[in-house]
Amino acid sequence: MLRFILAAMVVVSHLTSLNIGRPAVLLFFMLSGYWVSRLLAGWQASVPAFYVSRTLRVWPLYAVVTVLAWLLHAHAEAVRPESLWSALTLLGLAARAGDVIGVSWSLDIELQFYLAIPLITLAAQRLQPLALLALAMAAFGLGIALFAAHVPTLLFYLLAFLAGFAFHRLRWQPSAGQVRASLLAAAAFTAAMTMVPALGGLLFKVQFTDSLAQNLGHMAWILLLAPFVAWNINQPSDRLYRWLGDLSYPLYLVHLPVVRLLAEFMPVTGAGGKLVAVVAVLVVSIALFMGVDRPLEARRQRLWRRTKPA
Repeated sequence: MLRFILAAMVVVSHLTSLNIGRPAVLLFFMLSGYWVSRLLAGWQASVPAFYVSRTLRVWPLYAVVTVLAWLLHAHAEAVRPESLWSALTLLGLAARAGDVIGVSWSLDIELQFYLAIPLITLAAQRLQPLALLALAMAAFGLGIALFAAHVPTLLFYLLAFLAGFAFHRLRWQPSAGQVRASLLAAAAFTAAMTMVPALGGLLFKVQFTDSLAQNLGHMAWILLLAPFVAWNINQPSDRLYRWLGDLSYPLYLVHLPVVRLLAEFMPVTGAGGKLVAVVAVLVVSIALFMGVDRPLEARRQRLWRRTKPA
């Protein structure tokens, strides 16, 4: 359910002045750090097969949405044929032009993490904790320098992924007190954003929303929520929550192209227009989820069930 809530936060961010989309994506990265490290730990095939499996989970639906958005001219750059080919390659897209659907940068960072996770796992097995922490902070520092030079990479978002990675490696199950403290700290930080003008841009779009300072502020925000996230991933989910969690991916991919397409025919600024946009986004998301994502995922699952252990 948390995944669906985070995807909904990104939708709200693109329809309102609330600047909550980036921290929602960072929390997605934290969840990914946990689930991907857990998946790799139990993987019985080769590491290249792991890469193929992850690519087949992420790329096909992304390619379908990207091509449809390009055909519908739902993005300003989609009218250029080269933008389609640039977007479909995906890797490196966070640092260059060609994002047809508007959220592809995060999938690029996600794929970079997939490439790095075997090395991260090896480092965690071979290095002492202090050496591992020093290496992580050095990598994060390099990521900050690259981000300041307008080259966003996995290194800049590494802390979010490593937090989730640590949840799995340490098998952390926070106490009720730690979870309450986490939520109270995040709530206090949120309240400070509304009262301190210098922090206002973290919660409201009052300045450039992709600045280094804002991204670091959002990183601090989501790290306060780490105990809550670690608690959440240990909670059982029923079928409805799992369904909504899986729906979060198509919802995340299609919402901005749908909103931009609607904006060509009607205003989506008022309450009525935003309501129409939300309904349209949900309808398209569910259609893609049931008609494209579920059949593709079923094929992928059948493929890996036939994979011999290596």
